Amino acid sequence: WTIVRSNDKKRGRVNAMRHVLDVVPYEGKDVDIVGRPDPLIVGTPEELPDHGESW
Repeated sequence: WTIVRSNDKKRGRVNAMRHVLDVVPYEGKDVDIVGRPDPLIVGTPEELPDHGESW
């Protein structure tokens, strides 16, 4: 599972796209152009323990 905090919808969408581009291998990948996802917005349940869901 990957959690995307989306209190700020624009930042949430941008970081969701960055996450997908970060984990999917493709030819010509340039991390400097795309950037890495913000770890305060995108992460696993273990990385974002206060994500608001109770499991």
